[in-house]
Parts: sequence; C-alpha cells; structure tokens
Amino acid sequence: MPNTFPVIFALGALISLLWLSALSSTQREGSKSLPGLILTPGHIDAGVVALLTGLAGARAGFVITHWGYYATRPIEVLWLWQGGLSWASGAIGAVLGLGAFAVLTRVSFWHLADALSLPVVVMSLAFWTGCLFDGCAYGRKMEAGFWTPAAIDMFGERLPRWPTQTVGVVYSLAILGVLYWLSERKLFSGTMFCLSLSLVSGGALALSFTRGDPVLTLIDLRLDTLGAASILLFSLVSLIVRNYLGHAKQPSDPRQLDV
Repeated sequence: MPNTFPVIFALGALISLLWLSALSSTQREGSKSLPGLILTPGHIDAGVVALLTGLAGARAGFVITHWGYYATRPIEVLWLWQGGLSWASGAIGAVLGLGAFAVLTRVSFWHLADALSLPVVVMSLAFWTGCLFDGCAYGRKMEAGFWTPAAIDMFGERLPRWPTQTVGVVYSLAILGVLYWLSERKLFSGTMFCLSLSLVSGGALALSFTRGDPVLTLIDLRLDTLGAASILLFSLVSLIVRNYLGHAKQPSDPRQLDV
C-alpha cells in the first residue's frame, strides 16, 4: 500500500491525544486509574505542542540530511505527505517544545513528560508500522530463509532482508505493554518518561545496525545510529539524575515548577 506512512503517523498522533484526553476524563471523575501518572493542567496542550515541534524537528532533520535534493526543490520541504522524517531530530524537537511549554506555563516539565511517556511509544509504533507498509527503514539484504522474508524497499525492489520493521513493530508493542504496567505504580517524577525514551531509543539504536536504507554517515556510523545513541545517553543520564542524584523534594502540587 503506497504512501501509507502519513496516514499511520496521523493515526498514531490521534490515538496519543485520545489517550491523554481519556486520562484527563478519568482523573476529573475521580476514578482510580494509573496512579503512577500525575496529570497536570494543560497536559493535552503540551502534547499538541510536543507533537508539532517534534514533527517540525523530524522534517527539518530529514531535509538537512538530504539537502542536495531539497536545495533545488524547496517547495517539497512542506510536502509532508511524501514522507521523510528523522525520528531522532523529531525526539529532540519534541523535548525542546515540551521544555518551552513547561517554562512558559510554569508547569513541571517532568510531570508533563510522564503523561507523554506512553504516547512516545505509540508514535514509535506508528513509525515502524508505517515503514513496514511503505518500505522505508528496511533491513539489510540477507540470504533467503525463514527469518529473512522478501521485503520491498523504497525503490520497489523485493529481496530477502532482515525484518527490521517487523522487529520494530513487535518491540514497540512489547515496551508499550511494559510501560502501561509500570504506569500503574508510584514512580519518582520523570522516571516513566526517561524509561520510555530509553527503551525507544535503545531499540532504534540496535535496529539501526540492521538497516539497509541509504543514509549519511559520520565516523563510519549511520546518522540515525548516532542520533539514537545520543538520545539513549541523554535519557539514561536523566533517569539516574532524577532517581539517585536529585535531593530536592518532589512537589506535591504538579503545577509547581519542577526542573
């Protein structure tokens, strides 16, 4: 099914926003649901901001790394329906947008981020599912076998490949289940988000070594490999700082600025 990625990506975004809306509804009704997640005023707005800045960052990252093509076709920079997103720069854009929203509204960044921990995985699932249908982020060519079924690439060529996209889909579903289970437990603020980002980026890092799609390299490593490694390092350091090195008392009111 050609050009399915934008549809699946939009569906993932819609599901993420509906998830936030459902959490907000259960909290307003006083239901005992997901006590590990503390929703804050404006968390749905924060989700929209993170989505938009993440989308802008993802597109900017892809355009920059393919500037040789877009330099002569600048109007196509806006043609998002053609696909072409860099997940690593998208994650950076989303975090920066969320941080700006937290500062401007004086709402705890970490409480906002925790509410978005599951949507992060939903968007990862949408990415891998879209690529599975559209033939992007495909695996390396392999000898034909049970674990290396024929798969199509972005050029329409069907060859036995490492099932990178399929593994990405299965992995995303698995960590979605794990994080949902963890979301029902009391965790220090920021833990859920850091775990979510660590698991998503760790999976992307591992799978980057199996990918066969062309991409720019730096120091003999794919840019998506370096991007995933950077985000994994950031999320792991943040996880350690939030849980072991933070001495400030966690505010009982999530509207207090928590940095």
